[in-house]
Amino acid sequence: MQLQELNTTDAIVFEREIQNRIDSCRENFSLFIVDMDAISKLLVRSGHAYSVMFLRGAARRLEAVCRENDALLRIGDHTFGLVMSGVTAQIYQRLAVEKIIRLYEQAIRDVDSPYQAEIRVGIASFPDHASNAEELIHRARIALEAANTTRKQYFIYSADGAATLSMKWNLQEELGAAIENKALELHYQPKVSATTGQVVGAESLLRWTNAKHGEVPPSVFIPVACEIGMIGELTRFILTTALQHVSEWPRADVPYSLSVNLEADSIQDPGIADIVSSSLSIFGSEQCQLDLEITESALVEDSHSNFDCLRRLRELGVGISIDDFGTGYSSLSYFKNIPATELKIDRSFVENMFNSPQDKNIVEAIIWLAHRFGLSVVAEGVETAQQREVLTEMKCDTLQGFLFSRACPHDEFCRWLMLPENSW
Repeated sequence: MQLQELNTTDAIVFEREIQNRIDSCRENFSLFIVDMDAISKLLVRSGHAYSVMFLRGAARRLEAVCRENDALLRIGDHTFGLVMSGVTAQIYQRLAVEKIIRLYEQAIRDVDSPYQAEIRVGIASFPDHASNAEELIHRARIALEAANTTRKQYFIYSADGAATLSMKWNLQEELGAAIENKALELHYQPKVSATTGQVVGAESLLRWTNAKHGEVPPSVFIPVACEIGMIGELTRFILTTALQHVSEWPRADVPYSLSVNLEADSIQDPGIADIVSSSLSIFGSEQCQLDLEITESALVEDSHSNFDCLRRLRELGVGISIDDFGTGYSSLSYFKNIPATELKIDRSFVENMFNSPQDKNIVEAIIWLAHRFGLSVVAEGVETAQQREVLTEMKCDTLQGFLFSRACPHDEFCRWLMLPENSW
């Protein structure tokens, strides 16, 4: 590769280079496909000359990784192929990647780039992962896509990882159709007043039964929605469906509270307030108190901008509930400024209250502190009458858990609401 001219090796030349190494059978080797995402950002913001300067520096840095029998080729606008002889054990692959990342970070600093040192590396080795050049390149690219999908700096090819990635690709294609065809379903788990035993609301939980994969957990398809830019559409679907469902619930003396989970990506979407506002305008805000739940760990990732977004949502009359409270990294100063109306104590503390005095003290301290700041408290994971009694004594406001009901589909939840025994 001529670093001065930065020529891009075409696919045929690249594949031939790999195949020649395989045919010679001199030594096992690994192929690293290195994607430098910052180059495209530099090109847009700073122009061609600046990005070429960075690219030259990055290529020179990467060349420092190469030994006598290694090879470095530029195979795309911001992608390099690095062939390293004898580096097939995962420990040596990891060491090589760590060196590549350090050199790339130095290249970023060399040009005083305003961007973080974002880099993704996909790795496949001969003969462990492939027996010919075409297959090896394909599997290294699969590993690179897996690194992009999982947001990891590097990914080593594996059959299990490829199968997981293949399923995600299928889900990406099918998720849009699932939303459009209403193949997604909301289930509801009741929230019960600790003092009166009456149902005061419910949390909506999204479920997806896929024809090919069966029950797909939210922990799988929600990240997929974020990755393909559909989280806004999914949030709108959840809000409008849940608000419509509330209008069909048996009337209560006071409006029910409706909890909807909000992903961190949604909070960072500048259009989220409009999505919430339009959903409320369609179905009205009088029939329920809408509470948007966000996990504590997601909130503290970028607390300043996230707090601004939550304040805008509060201006719409929406409640803000902090889920899994106690498991994040909050401080008292963070607690003081949090734009919330409700805290949800993580179920792990509730489950361990009678096994760990520390957990019981944490639960009691959260309730006391929340009330001092004018926030209500929900305890999750309530499964026994003993837990309910202790939480009530601690003056917890609301309880949620299997003691009352599991999450169930809308029709079943409506029937459950009408049963006389759903109060304790």
